[in-house]
Amino acid sequence: MRYTGAVVRTHVYKRVWTANEGPLSEFIHFHHEMVVIKESPEKVMFFCEIPPPEGGQTPLVPSFRVTERMLEEFPEAVEEFEAKGLKYTITALSTNDTSSIRGKGWEDAFGTPDKAEAERRAKAVGMDLEWLPGGGVKTIMAPRALTKVFDGRKGRRMWFNTVVGLHGKETSSATLADGTEIPETFVKRCEQIIEEESIQFKWEKGDVLFLDNMAVLHGRRTSLPPRKVLVAICK
Repeated sequence: MRYTGAVVRTHVYKRVWTANEGPLSEFIHFHHEMVVIKESPEKVMFFCEIPPPEGGQTPLVPSFRVTERMLEEFPEAVEEFEAKGLKYTITALSTNDTSSIRGKGWEDAFGTPDKAEAERRAKAVGMDLEWLPGGGVKTIMAPRALTKVFDGRKGRRMWFNTVVGLHGKETSSATLADGTEIPETFVKRCEQIIEEESIQFKWEKGDVLFLDNMAVLHGRRTSLPPRKVLVAICK
């Protein structure tokens, strides 16, 4: 399974890639891997080659707990947003920008410099493209679910979205599928709940971490360099 997404990675070997190569000074929000596209990997495997001297933990959250708590505090909003669906947009340059945690250029992301071919490949994973002056592109993904229930996971309703990570950012947005803004109070409280439910995985050299991508949200704490973690995904 090939990585598809907005983050800069280096291909290492077969299905092995580097983790997000964006600045270590930036926190990577909790997410399910490749949640914005039609088909997400079921498993994510990490390997620590170089642990950071300080910080850089991988925080983990059981996704169903976020859904449970959001339903407790925002029952009507959760069901309304679920019914309407979500829309994500991410703006990308044509070439990679390693100064950003979402700096992958569209040519790298789609594996081609040809716009028509990029549109075809984007459509295959459920994206629409809007070309921008200067060679950039806006990727549009809608509708997307707020929560999902997957087989073999006790019928739990997972918080299978990246609203907190994309909402109101400089190069991205998360709204309802019809373009309606998601209230800031909803997003901020969700962010707080995710933090409250998180545990921290501190890396040591040689550590291997297996995640059920359907059930666990993960992120990246800020750290001092160097930090090198490799990652592989599979169905």
